[in-house]
Amino acid sequence: MTKALAASFLTMAALVGIALTIALIVGVPHPVVIERAAAAAFGLLGLGAGSIALSAVVEAGQPARRVPPRGEAELADSSVASFVALERSLRFGASTAGDFYAHVRPRLASITRTRLAERGMALSDKNGAMDLLGTDSYALVDPAAAPPADRFEPGIALSRVRQLVEILEMLGERR
Repeated sequence: MTKALAASFLTMAALVGIALTIALIVGVPHPVVIERAAAAAFGLLGLGAGSIALSAVVEAGQPARRVPPRGEAELADSSVASFVALERSLRFGASTAGDFYAHVRPRLASITRTRLAERGMALSDKNGAMDLLGTDSYALVDPAAAPPADRFEPGIALSRVRQLVEILEMLGERR
């Protein structure tokens, strides 16, 4: 039994003892009531001990999990949160044009800007960027593009986003 389980059991036993002592001090009028209170208290104590024992058995049967060092865990948590936020943005961006413009497009533009800068080109160099990315892909990240007239019109198909991402990956590989 671990120290935490033993402490839990002792705490529960102390609370039951205190409750019985208070019941006796108050002077419960009838001995039968005292017997029932004691029986209920000991029953609860038994249930608590059984649940503690069961949790100890279950805990002992599970394989030990590797706890990553603090920095690694924080990095994993932030990476998961970032991935979840990106997935949510992509879903919203596919559903409405306004969500794509506000959430997905800035991320894609940032990545595209970085990939083009690695090749000595600016995203604002429309002709050069269109040559590398293609007209359809450049339209997704064009810095001169105006917000959609109707924010609630259908968003950008994920296949178009995938096409741009594949082009950006190829640009990264050819460095």
